[in-house]
Amino acid sequence: MARVLVVVGGRSLLLARLAVTGRLRGHRAGPVLESWLAGTVVELGAAFVKAAQLLSTRADLLPPKVCRALARLYDEVRPEPASSFAALRGLAGTPATLVGSGSIACVYRVRVAGGRDVAVKVRRPDVVRSLPLDLAVLERVAGVLARLPVLRGAPVVDIARQLTEGIRAQLDLTREAELLDGFRRTMAHVPGVTVPAVDRELSTEDVVVMGFVDDLVRFRPDELSEANRRRAVVTALRAVYRMLFLDGVVHCDLHPGNLYFREDGSIVILDAGFTVRLSDSAREKFAAFFYCMGRGDGPACADIVASTATTVPGADPDGFRAELVALVEASVGRRAGEFDLISFATTLFDVQRRHGFYADPQFVFPILSLLVLEGTVREFYPEVDFQREAKPLLVAALFERAMARGGASR
Repeated sequence: MARVLVVVGGRSLLLARLAVTGRLRGHRAGPVLESWLAGTVVELGAAFVKAAQLLSTRADLLPPKVCRALARLYDEVRPEPASSFAALRGLAGTPATLVGSGSIACVYRVRVAGGRDVAVKVRRPDVVRSLPLDLAVLERVAGVLARLPVLRGAPVVDIARQLTEGIRAQLDLTREAELLDGFRRTMAHVPGVTVPAVDRELSTEDVVVMGFVDDLVRFRPDELSEANRRRAVVTALRAVYRMLFLDGVVHCDLHPGNLYFREDGSIVILDAGFTVRLSDSAREKFAAFFYCMGRGDGPACADIVASTATTVPGADPDGFRAELVALVEASVGRRAGEFDLISFATTLFDVQRRHGFYADPQFVFPILSLLVLEGTVREFYPEVDFQREAKPLLVAALFERAMARGGASR
């Protein structure tokens, strides 16, 4: 806790100097404050970086400008030299090549015995020791913030606990290996999807060894034919919908570094670090929300969201319901080019926040998964109909649940 106070104190002095020199005036203030916030989090350490990365997706909790500032942290994680990892020295037949860098792990391309190239995700050397200590500090900070008048009644401690539990789960790369195996099995039902195979013999709790997928290129939309752009977008949506509605697993990090479109319209899905398993109840309710939204049934959508949310003293259920009904009815039947999921989700979360409702993360994470994907969808094929592509899997999920209930009642 003392280190946090020292870092925040020092960074506050820097902010004061920026204010005195006039750099916080006018149009320059926003970028300067975003840079200051990102720099402060980086200086606090890996646990705070990871927590901030997760919070950058929580538009239901934070204003868009803050989310944007925290999202910068995906690009500001310093890589660890390959020589720091004993596990790489044991695997590599040739020098390892850095592929990606995160706050908990780095990814290298390695050629193992027999001349086979693999991707090795390896945990940073000191993170197992330092991260739990920093996470404990995060929870203590949340306890202090929860006592502030402006946050009284808000589930600050619960949100912090959910964040820290999610971060702790990412320390265990055995879990990620199992999730990747699960993605690979379930995506076998979706034509055109590749998920790298995991080498379970070489993988451990601090190393995941996967097949290296070569020729991954970040294409621009104009570099693919319209037919293949459409095929790739529809394939990606069907893959995500299968995860959400049938499998109850949410890949929350399908940004362009983890989702690749190929020239033939197929896709590649990588990484499973930021993955959330939904309870059966959460999966059912999200599927029902999406189904009712597609029908324009605002009252049913309001009932579902209210049943998943936590309310604070002074909450306004009637105001919440009226605004959510209007939002759903205004959004029904629009294609991606007309329907802005970011605006919809931001408005949905704003309606909840203003009327004293705090969303259950189990309900928020599926929306955030679609938010991460939406930018790519709109860029490559804005004509796609989100709701039409979801309908077959929604019907299957709701039918499966109805059959399960029928069997249980016999």
